[in-house]
Amino acid sequence: MTLNERLRPLKVSEYVALAGLGAFENERVELIRGRVVRMAPQGEEHAWVVQAMTKLLVEHFGRWAAVRPSLPLQASEDSMPEPDFALVPRTKAPGPHPQQALLLIEVSSSSLGLDRKVKAPLYAEGGSPEYWIVDVAAAQLEVFRAPKNGTWTEHFTLSASDSIRPVSFPEVAFPLKDFLVAIASHCTAHRAVGISSQCWFEPTLGFKPGLSVTMYSPRLLAQAVP
Repeated sequence: MTLNERLRPLKVSEYVALAGLGAFENERVELIRGRVVRMAPQGEEHAWVVQAMTKLLVEHFGRWAAVRPSLPLQASEDSMPEPDFALVPRTKAPGPHPQQALLLIEVSSSSLGLDRKVKAPLYAEGGSPEYWIVDVAAAQLEVFRAPKNGTWTEHFTLSASDSIRPVSFPEVAFPLKDFLVAIASHCTAHRAVGISSQCWFEPTLGFKPGLSVTMYSPRLLAQAVP
């Protein structure tokens, strides 16, 4: 029996209780398949894309949906990820974290493996109709649609010259050039001077002293979870 098979996953209720006791104080973490995952530091490309997309998403979809940036989504009994964006129906008062979204978006620089291999099936199982990955290194948008039995039945890639009409907002043509062109130019400039060959970096595995909960890096979790 492997170590992974012997691990006892946390439930969302246990994770929330630990957080309330200060177990993850001053740390950016999320619960994925029962494992506490340390979220990658936000590099300059990631931060710029989030900033640009926040403005665009509110402008294009704010009439119909609330734009939740980096806030919890109760995706299952053992998962509470914090997607970069979740577009959800508007509410007039505080309530439980949403379990689904009209559109989920992850901005991927150092977390591409996690976002494809782990979060994509997790979001499909939750029943959200559409999921986007902004691939910072490739300056493109991966689109996942039509979830069925826990898998996405549609998957395609778009470039900066394209626009997209989300399933939940078919009347809105969302332009990609406003942020993908800038990403491509930035990464090209970095490669030209040898700053980064791929415009992203790998976080490392870490542990918080005094806790019995393993802190997984996004890359290692993507390797560990089938």
